[in-house]
Amino acid sequence: MLKRKQILAFFLVLITGGVIYYYNSDTGFEIKENKEEIYEEVITNKDSLQNANVKSISFLLPKPTSNQIVKHTKFVLSYNETHEQADWVAYKLDKNSINNSVKRKDNFRVDPKVTTISASLPDYKNSGYDRGHLAPAKAMSFSKETMSESFYMSNMSPQKPSFNRGIWKKLEEQVRDWIAISDSLYVVTGPVLDNSLEVIGENKVTVPRAYYKTILRFKNAKIYGIGFLLKNEKSSRALQTFSTSIDSIEKVTQLDFYYLLADDIENIVEKNKILSNFLK
Repeated sequence: MLKRKQILAFFLVLITGGVIYYYNSDTGFEIKENKEEIYEEVITNKDSLQNANVKSISFLLPKPTSNQIVKHTKFVLSYNETHEQADWVAYKLDKNSINNSVKRKDNFRVDPKVTTISASLPDYKNSGYDRGHLAPAKAMSFSKETMSESFYMSNMSPQKPSFNRGIWKKLEEQVRDWIAISDSLYVVTGPVLDNSLEVIGENKVTVPRAYYKTILRFKNAKIYGIGFLLKNEKSSRALQTFSTSIDSIEKVTQLDFYYLLADDIENIVEKNKILSNFLK
């Protein structure tokens, strides 16, 4: 597990918010008091704490790297200029997420917030790959603005059509369905990248070999974790066969997810790889 040395910000939240954790089972923790403080106040760094948009959607973001953090209304991403796509995109889902009626309207375009200039639409033209959403458009149907933002090219990654429209879509839909049995979900999703992969377009957008999702689930004051790792290819396998631990995804991505959780809690939620434990 990738560990961090400083957890002061998190403990300040615990002290000021009066939140107390204790063991509940091998996969869940119970929050004794003030559950909303965890949902609404735990942010990853000083910059995020000062950003109202990020604070309102309550992300537990991965540990920052040297890449640019780009903040949109309902999702945040880490843009990897070398690979011309996000290392990760993070967003929150709750019951409000499934009660929106904004229709999908394709509006693919360069992300104006990426200072190094994001990938562009021509990069994908005639490549044989889909512009695959990382934060799903359907999860961003809060408003016309949030729907439109989901089509920034910074939120796209080259996916094989059979993958994007097949098993990846099924996973997105399954995650969305879990909202009905959860208080909220926190999702961090992205590509598995390295320097030996195929590239497309003038900007040399890397074609990932695989994709991941890590999910924290809050239910009845308990917190659970699970990961999914899928190759960028067609598959007819059942979704549960792709479940894995968040620890395992940290190893293949070299990212540190949920690092501001107290170590004992982080250890529990990140080691689980059994889907039925996640859905307790």
